[in-house]
Amino acid sequence: MGTGGPDTVTQTMQIDTGEITVWPENLAIDLVHTSPTIGRIRFLDQARYHEALFEALAEAEEDRSRSAPRAGGHARIEEFDAWDTPEAELLRLRAVKFCRALMNTDAIALQTADVLVVRRGQQIPAYQPERCVASLTYVLSGDTRFLFQHSSLGQHRFLVPEDTRPGDCFAAPNDMVLSVPPVASQVPLMLVSFGFRRLP
Repeated sequence: MGTGGPDTVTQTMQIDTGEITVWPENLAIDLVHTSPTIGRIRFLDQARYHEALFEALAEAEEDRSRSAPRAGGHARIEEFDAWDTPEAELLRLRAVKFCRALMNTDAIALQTADVLVVRRGQQIPAYQPERCVASLTYVLSGDTRFLFQHSSLGQHRFLVPEDTRPGDCFAAPNDMVLSVPPVASQVPLMLVSFGFRRLP
C-alpha cells in the first residue's frame, strides 16, 4: 500500500505530553465493510493528545463565524488543519497516511478538515465533505454510534461497530455520507471530518 509522501516522512514529533510517534508500529486497517470499502484504524495513544485538542476546540467554539449551528443543531468548526497546535498537526498527518494507505496511492491531498460537535438532542441528518474522493471520520469523544449511508440516502446504511470509541478513525468513499441520530448521552459526540482530493 502507498504510505509515503512528503506529509508522512516525519517519524516522531513533539506534543504537550512529549515525543510521540506519528504512525505507531503494528497499526492495521480493519475493513468493517467491504462493499463499499469502509476501513477503521484504532489509535491507542489518543489519551496523550486529546486533552490538548479539547482545549483548542473550546477556544474555536467561541468564534461564532467558525462554529455556526447547522441542520440538526450540531456545530461545525471549520479549518481544523489550520489550528496552531502540534496535536492537530499530528492528527492531520495520521489522516493523510491512513487515506493514502487505504487508497493505495500517494496522489492524495487534504481538501477540508472540520470538527463536528453533536450535543444531547442534536443530530446530523447528512454530512459529506465537498468535492472529495474520500473522507475520514475521527472520533474525539462520545458514546453515540453514527452511520455512513449512500449519498442517495435511500439505501446502504452502515452503522459503525458497537465497540467504536475515541481514537478510532474511519475511512469511506466519496459516495457515502455521515449521519448521526439524535444524541441521548450527556457526553457530546465530537468528530473530526477530513475530506481528500486526488492530485493530478
